[in-house]
Amino acid sequence: MRPSRLASLLTGLALLVACGPSNPVLGAWELDRGETELGAVLAVQAAELERLVFTRDGVTAGDTAIEGSYLVEEGRVRFVRADGRGEHAIELLADERIGVELPIGVRAVYKRAG
Repeated sequence: MRPSRLASLLTGLALLVACGPSNPVLGAWELDRGETELGAVLAVQAAELERLVFTRDGVTAGDTAIEGSYLVEEGRVRFVRADGRGEHAIELLADERIGVELPIGVRAVYKRAG
């Protein structure tokens, strides 16, 4: 194989690998009060976590931004905090919903904002 053709092939392969699986949680989400236990709803409201926005580089809730990265797996996504304070599991649910293990120690269900 000619060197230029090999280089083109390797470049194309590298681009495919870099893309990886798409991240299904990116975007804005709002608390689904009907699918979240009452105690968790109250904790989420007190911590001002009713709306989460997952971006390519992290997650924001109100004025708080946490940098990190994502590991997309079968049926869930793990958000790994860049500050070394652990990770948070995000379960992919039916009907455009996610179950999130929040840093305040509760699990809440969110639906796509819109």
